[in-house]
Amino acid sequence: MRWIVGGKAVERDGASTSQMGRFETEWLASDENLTALTDLSGHWVDCVHGCRSLRWIVLDMDSSVSPTHGDQEGTAYNGHFACTCYHPLFVFNQFGHLKRSALRPSNVHSADGWKDVLEPVVDRYRERDLRRYFRADAAFANPEVY
Repeated sequence: MRWIVGGKAVERDGASTSQMGRFETEWLASDENLTALTDLSGHWVDCVHGCRSLRWIVLDMDSSVSPTHGDQEGTAYNGHFACTCYHPLFVFNQFGHLKRSALRPSNVHSADGWKDVLEPVVDRYRERDLRRYFRADAAFANPEVY
């Protein structure tokens, strides 16, 4: 990280654990910054797509497992995955680029919170002249999603 920042940071010591903890808690965890971080990968992908014309997009949504070890906040045992974990939700495009994600506790249904993750991505494509497709597994087969 010091090489990325450059300048005098290369020659100096890195931030201590407590400094990093304060940075994460006081800055990154603010509502405004969390929203910006959540949208960051999708905006980068959109910049790339802005350089070439897309005629259609496929948005793939699925949950996954992220095993944890120790006593981490928001984790619990998940019987389906047979481990203590988080149960994140992802939206990718047809190229495999991450459009948006959400880190969720492990004790939620696979489709829980789908609208909060998918709607901002769809909103970015509403004004563009392209076909939009949505693909997801059986966990998302419910009237609200349709």
